[in-house]
Amino acid sequence: MRGRVPIALALLISISLLALPSAALAFDQIFGCKPALTGKSGIQPYEPLTGGVTHDSDDARYLDVNLSVQIRLLPFCDSTAGGHNRLYLTMATRFGFYWDTRPGSPVIGKRYNPQLLWRFTPGVSDGTGTNLKSTIDLGYAHESNGQLIHTPQQYQSQLLLTPINEEANQYIHRGWDYIHLQWQLPDIGPVSPKVEGKYFLPHGLLQGQEDEYHSWEDNPQGKQRKTVDGLDMAVEYPAKAEKILGIFDLAAKYQTGYDVPLRYSTARLELGIQAGSLPLAVWMQHGYMSDLAMYYLKVTSYGIEVRFQTF
Repeated sequence: MRGRVPIALALLISISLLALPSAALAFDQIFGCKPALTGKSGIQPYEPLTGGVTHDSDDARYLDVNLSVQIRLLPFCDSTAGGHNRLYLTMATRFGFYWDTRPGSPVIGKRYNPQLLWRFTPGVSDGTGTNLKSTIDLGYAHESNGQLIHTPQQYQSQLLLTPINEEANQYIHRGWDYIHLQWQLPDIGPVSPKVEGKYFLPHGLLQGQEDEYHSWEDNPQGKQRKTVDGLDMAVEYPAKAEKILGIFDLAAKYQTGYDVPLRYSTARLELGIQAGSLPLAVWMQHGYMSDLAMYYLKVTSYGIEVRFQTF
């Protein structure tokens, strides 16, 4: 009987994929969409693709790599009013390569973040016939660091392999499902603003029971993720449509928890530099969420990276 389960699951997935054209047609009829111009790829990065060097004040220096992708699940379509709705599957991953800074130069997974995302781009006009950039994302996401330590016994076993606590802590598992809402507002002059909210579910469809700070960690800074994360604001200058700084751009980001807003905060500054054909970014961050394993620690971080916004 068990052998039939994978076959039934594969059959269900196949039927679902075959049903996508009919679903897309119904989608177009409901939202009044028309097919967009051909030639636009259905696969793009969800977050910037980056590779660089990061140093956290509670950790050794490491090579920091971020990979991401978004796959369009329904046909690209634009409404006659200038807006459109799209459904995406997104995935972001991050890992650190401790080259020559830890024994054995391990590669440690830091973040795995799949998400089912609905994106709405309204047809917003400034009154002159020019559409203003604005998108609203609503998603259901799972985020974890993919590690295996769940109990104090497992943690003690890890300490036998990596006796330094800061290294062993990186193997503690963290995981959440959350509801995600992001609003990319229309540009305000040369500034591009964005606000974002996350609600971490105590029990999710993919994670099950949330897995965050455990009492056995016995850390005085230990706290729930909603205490340090969940509310985000960011501004980018100049906006993508502007060419004020030429080869430079700036971004400022602020993050806090929704449990007690403003009590635990994180600030981040980024400077992007176009060095010939190479897009570089230098950044500094002070606060929380330096990585998922020790999200609740207040840390100062800085780094430099190559950053690609698209394929």
